[in-house]
Amino acid sequence: MQLPFGDYLVGNSLYPLALDLFVPTILFFFFGASYRVFRYFAVYKKPFVPYATSVMRETSSTEKVKRLVDTFANSSKVGMKRKPITTGTGLLMHLALIVMIFLLAQHMIFWAYYIPPYKILFPLAIPESSTDGELALTLATSPYTSTPYPFVHDIWGPLTIILNGQYITYLLIILLGIYLGHKFHALAEGLTLRSGDWWFFLLLYIDVILGLLATSHIPNNVVAYDNLLGAHILIAEVLIATLPFTRGFHMFEFYLGKVREWYFMTYRRGEK
Repeated sequence: MQLPFGDYLVGNSLYPLALDLFVPTILFFFFGASYRVFRYFAVYKKPFVPYATSVMRETSSTEKVKRLVDTFANSSKVGMKRKPITTGTGLLMHLALIVMIFLLAQHMIFWAYYIPPYKILFPLAIPESSTDGELALTLATSPYTSTPYPFVHDIWGPLTIILNGQYITYLLIILLGIYLGHKFHALAEGLTLRSGDWWFFLLLYIDVILGLLATSHIPNNVVAYDNLLGAHILIAEVLIATLPFTRGFHMFEFYLGKVREWYFMTYRRGEK
């Protein structure tokens, strides 16, 4: 569909194409994810851990929860001891990505369009820039038009000076740069890297920059904005569609593996 906007047809850009491809992208992702999960269970071999006895004592619910937390925390503890820079960078990058993908106001509107109950999380939305937080901190002003969630009196308050899409994007660019630098360093030392590593992180880096340019309206014209936003969504769709076959899928497989590890350590300890 094309709509007239001055001398420019709004529909004549990458943006509507990106929107049309979103549902097929999700379907392709679920197909690939189902394959990866099936393969994980099909080829998984539980490592045998010897114990003095395979008879388990009664374990309280509190102890089970504690073991679950320890199972997840241990990998980070070991990583921080062996590779503190890459592990710390990875943890911060994961946190920043989660906040950006699921709590940035523009992204939340997108998710709520396809998943209406997502609107419940709207009060947690973070703004795209630090302007709202600066107003809340320095002027304590309110918008002239009343809204359900006044932009300077949201749940985050002045914290939005730093908790906003603009600054988190800067942080992501730095963290991804460190991570890619580590990959280049490993490559220079002759280590073999999987193509999925490069594919995922390079596309993610490009997508973050495109999102920043689109949000900042650089360049400042409607044609460029539509194409930048469309390219941002298209690359995100490529990332989502190929996620089950790249390094990025570890964000799901890691948790699956840790839960499985906790299950065997707690309920089937000492089995061969």
